[in-house]
Amino acid sequence: MDTFREEVQNEIDRFLQDASQRRHTFPPMDQGSIDVVLEVANDAGLKSYIFGQGQVETYVLVWKRQFAPTDEEIAAEEAKGGKSTPAPPPKKVRGGRRLLYGAIGGTITAGVLLVGAPVVLGAVGFASTGIAAGSFAASMMSAAAVANGGGVAAGSAVAVLQSVGAAGFSAATVAGGTVAGASVGAALGGRKDEKD
Repeated sequence: MDTFREEVQNEIDRFLQDASQRRHTFPPMDQGSIDVVLEVANDAGLKSYIFGQGQVETYVLVWKRQFAPTDEEIAAEEAKGGKSTPAPPPKKVRGGRRLLYGAIGGTITAGVLLVGAPVVLGAVGFASTGIAAGSFAASMMSAAAVANGGGVAAGSAVAVLQSVGAAGFSAATVAGGTVAGASVGAALGGRKDEKD
């Protein structure tokens, strides 16, 4: 069907570029093909009608928006091709959920990084004033110091957690995390769109 869609797109592009044409008739086709023609025509901003609905030879006629058909033109075409039906409204835009889920994922991730992580780290003892005595963080620091011969290594888990507990995440970390969360949300939204 992708090849057919490309053919329809090319045919509509040629029609739009030809200033001498006000309307274009597609040959009779099955309902699946008609749906493709209507979708591509709608995307191009064309006014579409289906003629011969329910008959053997059903076809689509499209007009440029500035040359929308008059009632007389529709009646004349119906006399040749049978009952007409204005093209139904376009189907919902695919990818809408992807955008929504991406925004939700990014917002949740930013919230966790900006608010949730510092709160949790503070609760376990990585406070803005330093590591709280007698806390889980103090136990971690003690174990890290013993393992490293008396000091806490720069870049170790304890050092990083204390840095975040004291100052929060950097803007770059929050931005990167937000993008990652938005990407995951968009991927989940895209999977939901494919199921619909």
